[in-house]
Amino acid sequence: MNDSQWDAKLKSFLKKTGDDFKRFGTDVKEEAQKLLTEVQDPKRQQKLRDGLKDVGVWAKKTAEEVATLVETGVKKAEGAIEKATDKANDFLVKPVGGETAPPAAGKKAAAPAATPPSPPPQMEEAPAPAPKKTVGKGAAKKKPAAKKGAAKKTIGKKSQES
Repeated sequence: MNDSQWDAKLKSFLKKTGDDFKRFGTDVKEEAQKLLTEVQDPKRQQKLRDGLKDVGVWAKKTAEEVATLVETGVKKAEGAIEKATDKANDFLVKPVGGETAPPAAGKKAAAPAATPPSPPPQMEEAPAPAPKKTVGKGAAKKKPAAKKGAAKKTIGKKSQES
């Protein structure tokens, strides 16, 4: 392909691309104009305001419902905690042998006096091991024993110790 043919193809491509960009620009301009017209329309603006008011009313109503449900849940939780506390107190106050009568109905049992926590048990210390005595060597150091049977690991080579 010679230079003049290549230049002609490049010019036709650029011309076609330029025309496409012009069309795209006019399409964007027309769409933007439509959107501006819709936004400036008083009827559409009123419709949007009404919709926002409806959303506000819905949000307020929903928030009140949620607050009511949360309050109900909290009251139920308080009742359950109080009931569990009463049962725990009854269990702690109840004598093992059943020697006394249960507390009168309607009166809450007095909580037992708080007892201080007991200290952790002390463990006896094991006697220290007696030092080993050596005969005839004094304080000479022993050499560590060589490991027997430990095979060397090689990478890519066969072991020659076998």
